[in-house]
Amino acid sequence: MSNTLIVTPNECVGLSWHPPVDVSFATREPLIPMHAGELASAATTMPLAALKEGERWRLVGVCGAAKDHNLFVRQGKWLGAYRPQWLNTWPLEIIEMGDKGVLALKRDSGVLGSDGDGGESFFNADGQPRPALAEKVEWLKASYSKQRATEKALSSLYRAELLIPWPKNITQPLGLSIEGLHMVDEKALAGLPDEAFLTLRRAQALPLAYALNLSLAQTHLLARLQRVNGGHDSTAPENLDEVFGEDDDFTFDFDS
Repeated sequence: MSNTLIVTPNECVGLSWHPPVDVSFATREPLIPMHAGELASAATTMPLAALKEGERWRLVGVCGAAKDHNLFVRQGKWLGAYRPQWLNTWPLEIIEMGDKGVLALKRDSGVLGSDGDGGESFFNADGQPRPALAEKVEWLKASYSKQRATEKALSSLYRAELLIPWPKNITQPLGLSIEGLHMVDEKALAGLPDEAFLTLRRAQALPLAYALNLSLAQTHLLARLQRVNGGHDSTAPENLDEVFGEDDDFTFDFDS
């Protein structure tokens, strides 16, 4: 955890930070973390996938076809119809330490500075978060339990042997070079015994299963965005609606 700053008044003495003013930080992030609370908006605006990271399954918005390039970000602006909540909380996250969730920030995020460099203090003299930090903490509080519930639901789908890699008929036309993206095996889901199906319903995994596959219809956006935002030679149209139009074919602890 040498690269991680635990954001507490004691740890942040002498430090400042520069809250992001746009979403340039996501330019090289083709996979955006998401949670099930975003499904209703996200599934109709971008492809979603299940991705295993270590021992955990995560829900991600697939915003690019290649490593280190987010097709939904151009000149610091988010091009998509739905703005993922992760963009509002970066570079902060909640990590688990024992039975607590603590606020953390990656030291190499590029936002850290020292007192007097024009940045913003994390805390006031009373040890309370200053407005820029407090705003992000509120976002994190609202999403943390949803993130954990999403991970549990995805784990239920995995244990039921329903998660399968994206097929070649999706990845090959896109030239997709990102590995590990999973969807739901619809035939296997339809063939589940009643008790296994009820187990998934109790785990609130069914809406997630349906949304994952429904969202695959939005892979056409990746192909369109590759034409207008795929690299240095790409030229964005004046009306980006043409790109995103219809397709024709636990607790926080600041004292630890």
